[in-house]
Amino acid sequence: MSEREERPSLSAEDHALLDRVVPPLRAPETLEPGFEGRVMAIARAEAPARYPQAAPWWRRPRTLRLSPVAGLALAAGFAGLVAAGTLAAGRLIPNPPAPVQVAAPDTVHLVRFVLSAPEARSVQLVGDFNAWSRDATPLAVTAVEGVWTVTVPLAPGRHEYAFIVDGARWVADSTTRIRSDEFGTETSVVSVGSGA
Repeated sequence: MSEREERPSLSAEDHALLDRVVPPLRAPETLEPGFEGRVMAIARAEAPARYPQAAPWWRRPRTLRLSPVAGLALAAGFAGLVAAGTLAAGRLIPNPPAPVQVAAPDTVHLVRFVLSAPEARSVQLVGDFNAWSRDATPLAVTAVEGVWTVTVPLAPGRHEYAFIVDGARWVADSTTRIRSDEFGTETSVVSVGSGA
C-alpha cells in the first residue's frame, strides 16, 4: 500500500503539498566533522550540574550528626584501632630493616637557548639531551622580532646541539663552540655544571 492510499481523505492539493514537503524532511542529514565530539564535550561538562544524582554514591555529600559523647567515642575507637594496628605490625617485624640511603639526583640546570632568525617561520632545538628529535623541543618567538628561545633542563656535563629552521635548515649556534663531525656536519657544544 502506497502513502497516497494510506491518506485517502486528503484532497489532491493536500497530496501535492505533502509530496513536496515530505521527501526533504525524510532526507538524511549530514553533519560537519567534529560535531559529535563537540556535543559530547558540552554534555560531559554540563552533566554534573544538571544531574547531581549522576555522581557515584561515594562522592555524593552526606551529613553525619553525632552528639559530643558519640563523637568522642568514635574518635577513641579509631585511635584504639590505629594503636592496635601499630602494635601488631611491630610484632610481625621484630627487627625492621635499616632505612636505605638514596643518593640525591644530580643537579639539573636550566639552560636558555636563543637563536636570531628573523626570516624563520619555525625553529626546533635538537641535541643529545632530546635524542635529536625534531619535535621534542620547539622554540618560541620572543617579543624581540626574529629572536627565538626555549629553556631546557640539562644534567651537568657536555651536550651537543643544533637548531632546525623551518623544518629543513640545520644551523649551529654561532655563540658557542662549534664541532664538525667526519661528514662536515656542524653542531654546537654547551658545557653545564661545575664539572664542565
